[in-house]
Amino acid sequence: MNRFVGRITSWLIALVLAGAMPTFSIGRAQTSSPPAQPVVVSMIQLLSHPEKYEGRWVVTRGFLSMQPEREYHLYLHEEDYKYALMNGMVLRLTEAQHKQFEKLNLKYVLIEGTVHAGVGGHDEGYCGEIVDVTRIEAWGTWNKVPVKH
Repeated sequence: MNRFVGRITSWLIALVLAGAMPTFSIGRAQTSSPPAQPVVVSMIQLLSHPEKYEGRWVVTRGFLSMQPEREYHLYLHEEDYKYALMNGMVLRLTEAQHKQFEKLNLKYVLIEGTVHAGVGGHDEGYCGEIVDVTRIEAWGTWNKVPVKH
């Protein structure tokens, strides 16, 4: 019995140590397959350090603005939108996504997509953009967005 307990203890210690060891890749290219789950990140983290999330699939929350000129932004707060404070990220949505999500305009939303730090052109004042958006949904009980059944 003691030998059996000793063996199990040895295996458990080995598994714990193996899980704690860092992994290294020498001379091998990293695969570009997306992670199974997006990285959960706050808008404050995205706005402060967009380069940290460059090319990463993230999920975050913010205030959605979808202007008739097909300009889309995700702001930290509604006030940032109202007073054009640029505390937000540019969104790149397709025409189909515009139609699908237009009922969420000027609402707080949860959004999933890929981050790119820095933008140019007329969006130059924003710190980055969210592209390849895979999900936008109402966030918070105060939104009162009608749900289709």
